[in-house]
Amino acid sequence: MTLRIVPTEFTTVQGAINASSAGDSIQILAGTFDGFNVDVERLKIFGCGIGKTIIAGNPSPVSTNGIDVNADQTILKELTVQGFETNGIAVLSNNNMLKQIESTLNGDDGVEINGNNNLVIDTITTFNRSNGLDIPSGQHNCILRNESQHNFQNGYLLAQLGAENNTLINNLSKENNSNGFFVNLSSSNILLENTSIKNNLGILVFQSSNIQIILNRICNNSRDGIRGSFTTESVIDSNIIRNNNEDGINLFNSVTDSIIRFNKAKGNAQFDIDAQGGVGTNIYDGNKCENSSPPGLCT
Repeated sequence: MTLRIVPTEFTTVQGAINASSAGDSIQILAGTFDGFNVDVERLKIFGCGIGKTIIAGNPSPVSTNGIDVNADQTILKELTVQGFETNGIAVLSNNNMLKQIESTLNGDDGVEINGNNNLVIDTITTFNRSNGLDIPSGQHNCILRNESQHNFQNGYLLAQLGAENNTLINNLSKENNSNGFFVNLSSSNILLENTSIKNNLGILVFQSSNIQIILNRICNNSRDGIRGSFTTESVIDSNIIRNNNEDGINLFNSVTDSIIRFNKAKGNAQFDIDAQGGVGTNIYDGNKCENSSPPGLCT
């Protein structure tokens, strides 16, 4: 295992990758460098910190992204990626870790995950033209302790049928133009202990199944705190939902066979819980709130 240093040994990160073998490490010193494509497995690529090591300028040689991760078991950490035409970072492989990275001012997503068993931790995504973090396909990914703010669409997006069995834990979504968290056309995903503040919708679940929304804090969003539509067999449990400008929890009559329990909803502008079309096949239990439609859903 060899340590290669950019720019003292190699002038570009891509040059260091091309000279590396599986298991090598690449240190990128402070400065601004072009994008790159990781196509060697088990590389550890690390900068000197957010705002110190900056990936900008020319994109990855295989796309218009800043960084492409096309090899398994990559560790990428401690750098900023900014200003690329498409995504800041695109992961198209498995068992990778992204840690302590900032991805900002990119033309599409800050981070896009299209592989399985990846970990994204302590990463900041801001001012991207689409989403902060997007999982259009991929399973068993863990998204932990990240911040997504001021993106033009969603803070976090799980979309399409291939996005399954992913877990989002203790992430912040704040002041994004669309949804804090958008779960769309997917199944068996978990949102646990996240915070969604001052977005358009706090959490939107659409055409999905077996989604678990547990112990989240959803406050001060422009519309509903949680909205569900065409969704089945899901759980909304023990969330704090306050001061949203429409409903706290708004479930369309297309939400079926789901459980809504032990939530604390207060100060929402319309209803704390709005079960459109009535209770139906859903179960409401132990929700502490001030008003509901139909009446009687609060304890």
